[in-house]
Amino acid sequence: MKTASRRFLVLVFAGTFAAAGARGGTSDQKTVATATEEQPEEYKNWIELGIGGVVTSGDRAQFEQEHRLPGDQVYGGIQGLHYEQTFGKDTTLTVDGHAIWDTNDYDIQVQLSKQKLGYIKAGFTEFRDWYDGNGGFFPHNDVFFNPPYPEMHIDRGDAWIELGLRAPNWPEITIRYDHEFRFGQKDSTVWGDTNQTGLLPPFTSTRKIIPSFRNIDEKRDIFSFEASKTIGNTDVLLGMRYEHNTDDYSLNMERGAGQLPPAVPPPGQQRKVTQQQNDDVDLFSGHGITETRITDNFWFTAGYSYTTITNDLSGTRIFGTHWDEAFGEPVPTLNSRDHAFIDLAGMAQIKENLFNANLFWMPFENLSILSGFRYTHQNNDSESTFIAEEPVPNTPPFTPNNPQGGFHYGVGEPANGARNSDYNEFAQRLELRYTGIKDWLFYAEGEWEEDYGSVNEFQSIDEEVPLDKNTNALGQKYTVGATWNPSMRFSMAGQYFHRIASYNEDIISADFPRLVDQDWNIDDFNIRMTFRPKLPACMGSLALVTRYDFVHTSIDSQWYFDGDTFAELQSGEIKRHVISESLNWNPLPRFFLQANFSYVLNQTDTPANNIDLVPNAGPTVVNFRNDYWTVTSGIGYIIDDKTDFYADYYFYCANDYYKNAAVAVPYGEGATENAVTATVTRQLSRRTRLTLKYGFYDYRDATSGGHNNYRAHSLFSSLQFRF
Repeated sequence: MKTASRRFLVLVFAGTFAAAGARGGTSDQKTVATATEEQPEEYKNWIELGIGGVVTSGDRAQFEQEHRLPGDQVYGGIQGLHYEQTFGKDTTLTVDGHAIWDTNDYDIQVQLSKQKLGYIKAGFTEFRDWYDGNGGFFPHNDVFFNPPYPEMHIDRGDAWIELGLRAPNWPEITIRYDHEFRFGQKDSTVWGDTNQTGLLPPFTSTRKIIPSFRNIDEKRDIFSFEASKTIGNTDVLLGMRYEHNTDDYSLNMERGAGQLPPAVPPPGQQRKVTQQQNDDVDLFSGHGITETRITDNFWFTAGYSYTTITNDLSGTRIFGTHWDEAFGEPVPTLNSRDHAFIDLAGMAQIKENLFNANLFWMPFENLSILSGFRYTHQNNDSESTFIAEEPVPNTPPFTPNNPQGGFHYGVGEPANGARNSDYNEFAQRLELRYTGIKDWLFYAEGEWEEDYGSVNEFQSIDEEVPLDKNTNALGQKYTVGATWNPSMRFSMAGQYFHRIASYNEDIISADFPRLVDQDWNIDDFNIRMTFRPKLPACMGSLALVTRYDFVHTSIDSQWYFDGDTFAELQSGEIKRHVISESLNWNPLPRFFLQANFSYVLNQTDTPANNIDLVPNAGPTVVNFRNDYWTVTSGIGYIIDDKTDFYADYYFYCANDYYKNAAVAVPYGEGATENAVTATVTRQLSRRTRLTLKYGFYDYRDATSGGHNNYRAHSLFSSLQFRF
């Protein structure tokens, strides 16, 4: 803790030094010509330099993931830059950007534009996302495994160039090329397993809580073209887009973690799994849109798009003593259920046609009607081949690499699979709005979606009966609402909608249990009130917004298995109450206060709560709550004509953690978060401005056993110079 305090003091002194240096450079106040006092010169260009740092204790990676700042190091650079230069009367060059080291946050955009001709611009953007490598926590005996990479990140970027033609009487043409990338490591929720949980029969001891990670390498090249032109009373837009993507992914996880000999003899020991996937994707899309203004109160729009996507994929799933191991190397700890595959090769193709039309009509001054229709046809085809590798028992002579009771891979079995699906979707929408009664707005909306399709798929291994089914989905949503504005100081709005979503499947043939029918019924009612009471002049102005939402969801499901369709039953019921309050108060011209509060009560009930898979151990799936509340507030004060102060506070709390670890994963969330920031801005001169910002962050998470907890202090200062 002493070391952290020293680092924080270093940051404080660094910020103070930066401020002192800024003040030392303000002599331009004395040299500004007095002749310009009546008409001050306008400075269009600026550069802002910044430096800062964060001191953390606890899980630094969790802080970095939540706040996108590097922990325990100094960062800084060009916080903002704008340069603008005019050549002649109609040509302008602009440069905008920023560059912050150690956050890997870079952005530059250069544009040269000429009036009545067009522009050319280019740029580069890169930023970093951080990830925490922690996996699961088992509360029964506080089991937690440290991740192989506690702190990970992915860098994302885009290098692009765009040309635009904007000449009079010519179509507006835009051509753009992008090269995007995503590279790095991130955590995965596909966790590995361990039996080191301390559970004894009749409980199952194995739990999937071992942290895993993914290696990501994506590259995408995008070329797009658009042209638009107004012909009479119709606007026409035509465009196309081509993408080429190459992806190289790997999922890396560990099985049997913590199972070390001699306590657990082979084959029940730890081994590494690397699942590699490579994609080579091509996408082409073309679209056309028209908007016709038949009269001022009668508009018609229509659009069509065609998209095709093809993907060539390959991959492997290999077990070894370490990650990225070549297939065929001995694995003394191999388990009987370590199914692997090699030489995966496949292709997938998606074709989509979409057409939509919309009509806007105002038959009367106070009545407007909006209707829309959309049709989509999508066809998906995919097939793949691979060699399945199954473990077989070891045979003598036994060696350390061929232990007795262990396993090795036998002769590979060629396998293949394929899937075809075809869907037709129809969607309609109708909306009415009426304002014929003073101070009132009434509206009603209806939305309908129908989906019809067929699916055929098979796999030559582990599936004796191919899947053949027809699908049908119907979605409906009906909304009514009204808004009342009797005065400037008071308004009220209410809304109710009912949504129905029905999914049905006609199973012709299938293996394994299938969900054949499910109905969702959702009722949502909300009311909002805005009140601006008249206060004495000494108390300034006040605005209050109060809102209440109630959402009720019921889910009815029906299952099919082995030729039998089971009776439909209610599989879930969700009740949600949301209460929120917003306050804006200006007691003084130079002071304001903003505050927002929300409280959510969420209860989910399921009949599975009455089923004990393990006798006298409690249900595996339980009724649970997801209640939480949040508070955000901010204050601003103008200290003088050159100095501003602003501070904000954020609080989040959820206390719904339900420890059901003996028979299932724990439910709910138990976390508390506090964040406070304070910012002072000082105008040193007409050209220079200094900003100093401090932040404090505290996070406590019960579901991780405290392993995701952190506390952090941040300090950042910047100096802006205008020219």
